[in-house]
Amino acid sequence: MTKSPPLLQRCQPGFTLIELVTVLMITGILAFVVLPRFDLLRGFDEVGYRDKVKATLEYARKSAVAMRRQVRVTIAGSGLTVEFQKQTPELEGTAAWSPLNLPGSGTHSFAAPADVSLTPAAATIVFDALGRPDAGKSFTLSGGAGTIVVEAETGYVH
Repeated sequence: MTKSPPLLQRCQPGFTLIELVTVLMITGILAFVVLPRFDLLRGFDEVGYRDKVKATLEYARKSAVAMRRQVRVTIAGSGLTVEFQKQTPELEGTAAWSPLNLPGSGTHSFAAPADVSLTPAAATIVFDALGRPDAGKSFTLSGGAGTIVVEAETGYVH
C-alpha cells in the first residue's frame, strides 16, 4: 500500500480571483469608453420613419378611394399631416379640410425622430377619389435610408 505524499498540491484548472477581477475591470473600462461612440439606434430610426411615411401615404391613397373624397398629405419640416376634404366629388358637403386620424394613433400627424430628415421638407400630395395623386413625387430620407416614390398616374407608393 502506497501513500501519496501529503504536501503535493493537486493541479486544478480555472482562473484565479485576480485574473477574473482584472478582466472585468478591462471590460468595464472599454464599455465606458467605446460604447457611447456607437450610435446604435440611428439606422433603426431612419428605417422606421421611412416605413411610417410610406404607410401613411398608402393609407391616404386608400382612404381617398374608400371615402370617395380627396385626401391631402402635407409634409412640413419632416412631419406629416393627413386631412380629407368634406366635400364629395358630387359636390355634397362643405369644401373644407378635416383631420384624418391615422390607424392606431388617434392623431392625424406625426413628426420625424431627432436627426432624421425628409427631402423635400415642404410638399403637399392630394389624392383624388380614384387614388391618383395630383403629381408624382419623390422623397429622400437622411442617412441613406432610401427613397419613397409616389407614382404620378396610379398613386402607387414604393
